[in-house]
Amino acid sequence: MFKHLLTLLLCAAMALVAGCGGSGSGSASTSSTSDSSTVTAPSIATQPVSLSVSAGAAASFTVSAAGGGTLAYQWRKGGTAIAGATAATYTIASSASSDAGSYDVVVSNSAGSVTSSAATLSVASVTGAPSIVTQPVSQSVAAGASVTLSVTASGSGTLSYQWRKAGSAIAGATASSYTIATVASADAGSYDVVVSNSAGSVTSNAVTLGVTSTTTSALSIEVYDAAMAFYATLSSAQQTTIQGTWSLDSARRWSNLPAAMVSRNGLKWGSLSTAQQSAAGAMIKAALGDTGSSLQSGLQAADDYLNLIGGGSSYGAGNYYIAFLGTPASTGFWILQLTGHHLTWNIAFNGSYKSPTPLFLGVEPKASFTLNGTAYDPMAAQRTAMANLGSALTAYSAAKLSGTYSDLLFGANGSGSIDASCPRAYASVTTHGVAYSALSAADQALVQSVIRAYVATQATEYANDLLGAYLSSDALAQTYAAYAGSGTVTTNGDYFRIEGPRVWIEFSVQRGVILSNDIHYHTIWRDKFGDYGGKCID
Repeated sequence: MFKHLLTLLLCAAMALVAGCGGSGSGSASTSSTSDSSTVTAPSIATQPVSLSVSAGAAASFTVSAAGGGTLAYQWRKGGTAIAGATAATYTIASSASSDAGSYDVVVSNSAGSVTSSAATLSVASVTGAPSIVTQPVSQSVAAGASVTLSVTASGSGTLSYQWRKAGSAIAGATASSYTIATVASADAGSYDVVVSNSAGSVTSNAVTLGVTSTTTSALSIEVYDAAMAFYATLSSAQQTTIQGTWSLDSARRWSNLPAAMVSRNGLKWGSLSTAQQSAAGAMIKAALGDTGSSLQSGLQAADDYLNLIGGGSSYGAGNYYIAFLGTPASTGFWILQLTGHHLTWNIAFNGSYKSPTPLFLGVEPKASFTLNGTAYDPMAAQRTAMANLGSALTAYSAAKLSGTYSDLLFGANGSGSIDASCPRAYASVTTHGVAYSALSAADQALVQSVIRAYVATQATEYANDLLGAYLSSDALAQTYAAYAGSGTVTTNGDYFRIEGPRVWIEFSVQRGVILSNDIHYHTIWRDKFGDYGGKCID
């Protein structure tokens, strides 16, 4: 009992000491409370979303977060911080396969941090090389006007564009369209565009840009007057026959076959009286000048010769035709079409171009012949010029074309043995021969001689205009010459071609038809812009 009493006394003493503060100081303890404002830890409001992009495309991840104070962001790939990726959005400008993976972002402030859900970036390899959906289109515009060439292409990833003129890149022309705000004559030429991506590239069709002037044609007025004088000699029925409605389809109705095999437009030469033929001859001389009208009569005489030696009634000068396609006018557009077996002129007046093309020239017999006491050799100039060039071209390996050429590429080889649709598919020709610039000065002169031999068949006004276009330094820099066969004009199957940004001349050596033990010639002169007065590209 004594021990129990002692224990109670000790407990009472300890309680008295604790109640006095336990320090022996006699002061009371007070509790303190912080008065600083409360900061809310961040939380994710909108999680980043998984993405799938093609290689080369941009990819962006975005997060939306809430929380007090200033929020800090750190994007991570596979749990590793990405240097510099410290904003609410993280963008990869051009995705690569190495960028594929898992991405998240840590959002933090002074009260804590939160990590977003992981988002996956998938990067698909570019397997689709570009392809052309809509090709650019040839155009003809007046000098000073604006023109735009456009292409539509498809393909995976980012597509790049590079427009070219005559195969040379145009600085700054790197969009799907190319605009020339003020067109000058020097802008005329051949254009294409190369479209590319990481899987490859494709080149569009080449198209032509023609640039026309607005100068008045004195020849147009002269020929109009001569045409009206000839027209006045015709009966009403003949006037109806000679006058045709202009259309490309009607203009293309010419051939290198006799008219008995392929019908022609207009009025038959053999149906004209002597007086009417004289008036027609005056009109032809006005339209072509002395050289061209002499060629016309010489080729008609060659058909008379074939008739005389047994060719039959399908041959003869009387089987040539004259047609007005469109109503003759001193200012309005029309074509004087003169066509028969081995000759077709399409002389356009008041069109976008001063041009007689397409111009088909052929002859059988191949060289000189005598008819009714008169000697003829109508294609001597063209034959001689091409023979001289052919002899020179054999020294250039690049000039030789592979394969054989049985006839002209772009002659009257459309359905029904008439001219095909225009413009012709010049871009389909991928072998061009030797560049004019690679020829010696003497051989360059031979190329020019061939071009002059064809252009000289025109009246002075047209000839000067065409030679200025074909023989300019810019045009010659884009001109090629080629041959197939032996390089002569004496062997069946020999073939020659001159092509530039506008001019296109082919010369084919054929086996004789009436003179079957000999050869004869088919040739074509086309103008890529000026055929049918430019109506192919207008």
